[in-house]
Amino acid sequence: MEAISLSEGRKRLFELRQTVVDNQEQVILTHKQGNVVLISMDEWETFRETLRLLNDKAALKALVESFEAHDDGLTTGKTIAEIFNDLP
Repeated sequence: MEAISLSEGRKRLFELRQTVVDNQEQVILTHKQGNVVLISMDEWETFRETLRLLNDKAALKALVESFEAHDDGLTTGKTIAEIFNDLP
């Protein structure tokens, strides 16, 4: 993860956007009044969905129970091919 000053980030914004989107990299923009992180919209949406699931107690409980059932050999799950069999 690259860390650069906010001033440098302004100068290189297009290049940084390209790097962040194409390589799913993050860039820390530093400033004496606080730092920020530049991430892609896809990564941002993933973070938001993860936080939503972690804050949904019923969904989190179901997820933990499914992992436990799989680990205990009670379920086998599907293969990647079975999950995505409708994709070309």
